[in-house]
Amino acid sequence: MTDGRTARRPDGRTRVWITTVALTSLVLAGCGGGGARVIALEGATLIDGAGGPPKTDMVVLIRDGRITAVARVNDVAIPRNAERISLVGKTIIPGLIDAHAHVERWAASRYLVWGVTTVRDLHGATDSALALKQDLNLGAVIGPRMFSAGAMIDGARPTYPNATGVGTAVEARRAVDQRAVAGVDYIKIYTKLTPELLRPLAEEAATLRLPIAAHLGRIDAVTAARAGVVSLEHMSGVVQAASGNRAAYARAHASFLQGWTAEEQGWAALDSAAVARTARTLAATRVAIVPTLVVHEMLSRLDNPVLLSRPGMEDVPHNAASVRSVPSLLRRTGWRTPQFEAFRRSRRRQDQFVREFKRAGGAIVAGSDAANQLLIPGYSLHEEMALLVEAGLTPLEAITAATRRGAQLLRADSLGLLTPGKVADLIVLNANPASNITATRNIAWVMSRGRIIRPDSVRATWR
Repeated sequence: MTDGRTARRPDGRTRVWITTVALTSLVLAGCGGGGARVIALEGATLIDGAGGPPKTDMVVLIRDGRITAVARVNDVAIPRNAERISLVGKTIIPGLIDAHAHVERWAASRYLVWGVTTVRDLHGATDSALALKQDLNLGAVIGPRMFSAGAMIDGARPTYPNATGVGTAVEARRAVDQRAVAGVDYIKIYTKLTPELLRPLAEEAATLRLPIAAHLGRIDAVTAARAGVVSLEHMSGVVQAASGNRAAYARAHASFLQGWTAEEQGWAALDSAAVARTARTLAATRVAIVPTLVVHEMLSRLDNPVLLSRPGMEDVPHNAASVRSVPSLLRRTGWRTPQFEAFRRSRRRQDQFVREFKRAGGAIVAGSDAANQLLIPGYSLHEEMALLVEAGLTPLEAITAATRRGAQLLRADSLGLLTPGKVADLIVLNANPASNITATRNIAWVMSRGRIIRPDSVRATWR
């Protein structure tokens, strides 16, 4: 299946309509019992997302898409009309939450087959992003639940044409107001926004109860966190705060590519004590960090063509330029061997920051930045969890970063945990990831809103 944007039915509608109907039928057919109101998952090991140790021989009862009971086998009565599914030898974890995504319509079902049942979309043209959000949340398109910031707010002469550039306090407040009216879930700010404009923007967002996610450039991380930003994306602004040379980075970020290059290289030059000190300072502000280590890892290896054929890429259509257009990115950036060597040296300091932030009690949330170059919708969140473990989190902490922590960042109380009253979003795994985080990729099936999805059946529709 292609993304369906060009082929048309006689009445002018796109093939997406046909694909949506086919996928909906598959999902409904995958619900064993064809509409049974109660499902009992029996005998599995349970990792509930709260961070505690796995629980063995568990039963999860689901009614009308919500969890009604979680207990040991024989400790709960199973209703007579329940569809009983034996999961002996399997492990259940909550549905994953990708806390930093750029969702494209073709990718919706790709997230779902990899167990990502919720996405936090952090930039797209507001009209199209919110239209996709509505389609996903109403079930018109098969895919994850979606929260969206719409188009991000940048400084004057924004980096992307579909962002909103602001140059005055009045414009910053107006940009927030426009997004509130449109129905966004939060505000995303970008690299060219200045400290002077962050203050009125943050005040307006606080008045409208819209949290701010920040990809920083001309603002350092500590300044942004103290201004009330709720999440720092890609660990942006940390180099500025830790280097003691904020002005140089602010000047570099007047140009997006120059600033991006300087910041990515700048990690390698940081002193370990400065990294630890900055991590402690940020943790004390209660800001969340969405490290997207997978982004930094892929940037450091853009010169390796093998990554375009690594596992997971078979799920990416050949015309998905956002993921596959590595040559065009290399042309635009001009990055060569010296830059890639610097990026690889930076990885050690980035991992150190994650460890120090965790040690200081900071909230780490998992996100992938897909779909972007080499970042695979759904699959790259599993890569992110593995990188978080390499950086110093335990497998259970990495799973919590991709479940409960994401729900807390979204202020979505019904998500991220497998406990009574929560939405029945979960993944059934063939192995236990508590000792090996890569087991999260070994998926038997996925449940979204109480509906069972068989990944192989959905993949068959793409062909």
